[in-house]
Amino acid sequence: MPNATLEKGLIVLEAMAREAREFSLTEISELTGLTSSNAHKLLSTLSSQGYVLKNPATRGYQIGLRTLELSASILDRMEVRRVGLTYLHELADRTKSPTYLGILHQGQVLTVETVYPAGVYSSTSPGFGSTLPLHDSAMGWAMLAAMPVGERVKYIPKNEDIEASIKKVERMGVAMIQRPRKGPPVTVGVAAVVRNYRGEVIASLGASTSKGDWDHRDPKVFADEVVKAASGLSFALGYAASRLVLEGLSI
Repeated sequence: MPNATLEKGLIVLEAMAREAREFSLTEISELTGLTSSNAHKLLSTLSSQGYVLKNPATRGYQIGLRTLELSASILDRMEVRRVGLTYLHELADRTKSPTYLGILHQGQVLTVETVYPAGVYSSTSPGFGSTLPLHDSAMGWAMLAAMPVGERVKYIPKNEDIEASIKKVERMGVAMIQRPRKGPPVTVGVAAVVRNYRGEVIASLGASTSKGDWDHRDPKVFADEVVKAASGLSFALGYAASRLVLEGLSI
């Protein structure tokens, strides 16, 4: 049976993490269904441990840095991110584009690292901690293509007809997607999966650029660079088959 108090505390932290603002006691009370008195006790407990900060001037509450300490500790122990940073930096330098690394988390792609090349920043690139739908992102398409058909259908909404695109990714070993897919595209993302020593898909590595920049690039060269980076990271993690460099890619 779930611990009700803990569950409400997590609801508060998740809400504060989603919105970069202060919350009033009344808002927290409504969010958790607690009385003002009990909501205050909950916030006091979270505040005493550094998970929540109280602004004395406004009497509002916002998420504290203790949560950042926890996430940093988890990320430091995540081998694929630690080893992958080198490959992300190298790919960013070679493509002059933002690069990123994502893992499958609760049916979405969770971005665990983003690297920008010198002098380049894009607000449309997936930032650290952001989530992307599997059916509407390059990293997601790469992961879906590596799944058995029976498994990936669980992650694709019934109104999304992308099976042909996923099969193409499966055949080529690299995903490319223009976003938004409906309407004039703004960005283009390219991604390939990362495997561990068992051959299991544990992450997806990608790069993105604006549609205008993409139109002046060689798609094959860009895709090759992404595949080589993902392949190199896989090899560094013990996946021997990644020594085979894919050739003849076309998208």
